[in-house]
Amino acid sequence: MKTILFISPTGTLDNGAEVSIFNLMKFLAFEGYKVINIAPTQQKVTENDYSKRFTDCGIDCVLINSQRWWWEDAPGHLFGTEAERAASYRSAIKKIADVIEENEVDIVISNTVNIFQGAVAAAIMNTPHFWLIHEFPDNEFSYYINKLDFIDDYSAEIFAVNGQLSEKITELFPEREIKSFSPYTEIETIKPKIGNKQRIVSIGRISERKNQLELIQAFEKMNRSDVELVFIGGWDETYKKECTAHIKESRLKNISFLGNMENPWEYITDKDICVFPSAMETFGLVYVEALLNGIPVILSDNPGHSSAYEMFKFGQMYETGNIDQLTSVIETTLENFKQVQEDALVFVSEAKNIYEVSVVYSEIIEEINSNKHYQDNSVRHIGNLLTIDENKSKLSRLEFKIRQKLQRIRYRIFRK
Repeated sequence: MKTILFISPTGTLDNGAEVSIFNLMKFLAFEGYKVINIAPTQQKVTENDYSKRFTDCGIDCVLINSQRWWWEDAPGHLFGTEAERAASYRSAIKKIADVIEENEVDIVISNTVNIFQGAVAAAIMNTPHFWLIHEFPDNEFSYYINKLDFIDDYSAEIFAVNGQLSEKITELFPEREIKSFSPYTEIETIKPKIGNKQRIVSIGRISERKNQLELIQAFEKMNRSDVELVFIGGWDETYKKECTAHIKESRLKNISFLGNMENPWEYITDKDICVFPSAMETFGLVYVEALLNGIPVILSDNPGHSSAYEMFKFGQMYETGNIDQLTSVIETTLENFKQVQEDALVFVSEAKNIYEVSVVYSEIIEEINSNKHYQDNSVRHIGNLLTIDENKSKLSRLEFKIRQKLQRIRYRIFRK
């Protein structure tokens, strides 16, 4: 069986890209592939809670302490000087190249458009590289439109999330065949608790991107004292304050914020409907989780949600930003709750058949198993220039560590 190396975006399992491809890695490891994952860390450690999740599933996990993991112009704070970040990039490329050589890796897969080190290391080592794109080239991710030539040159295959994102990426690469996948989340179906009151529940981080204020405004228009609005998820302080300020100003009641829950579906009852008003999503895993748990669901029509909806064609959509329409859809759902709930429960078995690992990742798995000959990348001839790091003195290294620590402290203070 082949050896597959994944390059992960964050080194955490709190985002859809990491969670979904973690499930692909587990599937491949179970099928007999040797799977290796490389992820960033900001500490000098060889193991942490994140890496243990992988090793427990038979996946080797290599952590790389990196000054900067994403592209320079990608979202995120820039620590250190440009020269220090360049040295960190080179060091990461060298470490990835070493893993490729030592483990005789057959394919390298970058699990986000935001990182390039795996692509460069694969090119140096004459190893095919696949790029998985989860991000729409809009807003904070619009920067990567200027990197399409690089992505094209350093990809044996390009995959994008199925639906509107895949269609958009196809437009950006008219000379290539863009293949697709759907993010997979592994959940255990939980029977809802018995509830005593109808509730509107929204799961996800309280943030401008998730757009919960729109749902609060729709709840205000409903003017129903017999219905509760519940938010489950952590929050961005600034946006949370904006939401609570509107609640106080409008004197709204029956709204609660429960905070982050390890398994939010344990808090769902048989009287609940789920509403997801996000302004932007890559796919909408929480929508899928609601379907698999048989919960009636309403979702905004942002591109990511629309992509997920095209896959299942179940639930009710409303136009993002149209508060009147959202209010109307919620009221109709509550009025016809018994039938809507029954339909949602019946759909669970069909959703499970649609949403299997081997199905949603079939095109990736097919390309992994193919024996295509991919053209060598000529950058291999100058591989040493992209991987050799300077031999700094002990004093220089100590100075760098102190400066890096101070910058991170200032960054945390600034965020507060």
